[in-house]
Amino acid sequence: MTNNTFDYIVVGAGHNGLSAACTLGESGRSVVVVDQLPFLGGLSASRAWVPEAPNHLLSVGAMDDMLMAQTPLTEELGLKKFGYQPIPLDAPYGWINEDGDTLLLFRDFDRALSDIRYFSPKDAKTYAEIRPTLDLIMDLVEKLVVRHPTLTKADLAKLAVRLLPDRKSRALLSKMLVLSVFEMISETFESDAMRGLWAYWTSMLGPADLEGTGVYLMGYHATHRKQGVLRPQGGMTGLMNAFAGKIAAHGGEIRLGAGVQQITVSGGRAAGVRLADGTELRARHGVLASCAPQVTLSTLLPEGTLDQRLTNKVAMIPANGVNVAAFKIDFAIGGRIDYPKAAAKRRDGFDVRRTTLMTGTLEEHYSHLLTTKRGEIVETPPVYMAVLSASDPTIAPAGQDVLYLHSNVPADPIGGWDANKDLYTQTIVKSAERFLSGLDAEIGRVVHTPKDFEDRFSTPKGCYFHVDMTPLRLGTNRPARELGGYATPVPGLYLAGAGSHPGGTVNGWCGRLAAQTAIADES
Repeated sequence: MTNNTFDYIVVGAGHNGLSAACTLGESGRSVVVVDQLPFLGGLSASRAWVPEAPNHLLSVGAMDDMLMAQTPLTEELGLKKFGYQPIPLDAPYGWINEDGDTLLLFRDFDRALSDIRYFSPKDAKTYAEIRPTLDLIMDLVEKLVVRHPTLTKADLAKLAVRLLPDRKSRALLSKMLVLSVFEMISETFESDAMRGLWAYWTSMLGPADLEGTGVYLMGYHATHRKQGVLRPQGGMTGLMNAFAGKIAAHGGEIRLGAGVQQITVSGGRAAGVRLADGTELRARHGVLASCAPQVTLSTLLPEGTLDQRLTNKVAMIPANGVNVAAFKIDFAIGGRIDYPKAAAKRRDGFDVRRTTLMTGTLEEHYSHLLTTKRGEIVETPPVYMAVLSASDPTIAPAGQDVLYLHSNVPADPIGGWDANKDLYTQTIVKSAERFLSGLDAEIGRVVHTPKDFEDRFSTPKGCYFHVDMTPLRLGTNRPARELGGYATPVPGLYLAGAGSHPGGTVNGWCGRLAAQTAIADES
């Protein structure tokens, strides 16, 4: 590591930073990736978080590939040559109530309809009827994900008309663009199972009561398309290691435990980075930052680089702006996690341990949302439970499990997180124990509040997506008007993370498109 001059420097070794470095490397550019963390992958890492359980790989952030699997990214980068082994999920997501009734959203559409029909024949009919329109919308989304967000409103309108040729499809899309997603769910489905399943997932994406978030209704639709939902073998680090192998094959470097103190600017242009230990790295062409834009364009830039207007714009970028954030508890279990009531009541014998199960009715989710926005706690919050080792036994010893437990909480609770962490942990675990058994065999756990996520991973307010995924913070408006399209007001500095197009979730295109933009700017 004696060479400290490269064509490009990438800040952040999460999936977008690694995707950017792969893209730069395959184009013949020299590249180094630097990250403050001592491990690869950032919030997309699966690792032994519990010292007493070195063979239990826990995923505190991302666990599934839903969007990347719908695009050609892994094929374009040839990641399977570097060890990427995706596991297709038969029934990736589902809903459970306290009686043990379960609705499983199978990849096979007809099988999914059968499960929905058990709760509501009308909902099954509705889901079948809206599928063609959702497919057309997903066609549009997939076309936009893999390209630079330069389309004008007129271009988008023409594309929408071409892909949504019938009046019924356009009417549904228009409705989705006007209503909040909770309103959309209420007007589309009648059963608690379908309403609750959609309510949980969409509440994780953004402000579920905001007008225009009705587009989140299509959130699960990738389940039934192409490869469906994939889970990398070995946890998300299995995918991260494949990225790293691709980078190494092109002569790139990855330096972990190398936090960036500042992005250096010379002659008004990004010239490199200064690491926390004082090391200076120089970039011939540019710096790509996959960290949050609020960090890149504020904390990491020399004071005064941006004028006051732009400084204000960056400060006002919303991250968990309605005070709703993720709380995670990840368990290493010395035995088996089960859903006893659900297993006994399943009509087809399918192992529900292989499905990520969500709880709560639409009404409970709405009440929870209002309480959370006030910074308060509810007695039995809806929970999201995934026995990750049930689908991937490589991440735990034989006969033992890894449990991923999530709930929505206030980003800033009344009284702060120091006073509330234990209370929220106990409340969320107690809520989950209404549905599952086996926690008495716990070896250990790791708990992340929104503040923990911010402190450890530099995610503002604990926002996984860096910038709220609202309808007006997408495309060229992501992360903000004038700051979309990867290039920043500082020549040679590019935004390559989830705060740029196409946004959050595991997709890799934020980094790849930023790298392609940087290369195009060389001339």
